[in-house]
Amino acid sequence: MDGNEKEIFERLTALESSYKSLHKRLDHIEQLVESVQRMTVEMQHMREDLNEITENIENIKSKPAKFWETIITAILSACGGGIVTFIATKLTGG
Repeated sequence: MDGNEKEIFERLTALESSYKSLHKRLDHIEQLVESVQRMTVEMQHMREDLNEITENIENIKSKPAKFWETIITAILSACGGGIVTFIATKLTGG
């Protein structure tokens, strides 16, 4: 092998090494892309879960208000009914 052939052989060997290294990097990048895609899907599911939890919390927070509204409505209805009965009894002479 003369000097020129040796130089070509060394350059070819260096290129092969570089090519293998690039292939490994590319494989790693492809794995990263797949991981990011899986994370994106998982984050979408987490966001849906978070929205559902937020909605449930809002429903739970509104229950005491609904409870007190029902009690006040019942008290006012009872008082109103009592007043109407009292007036009707007085008007009919009872």
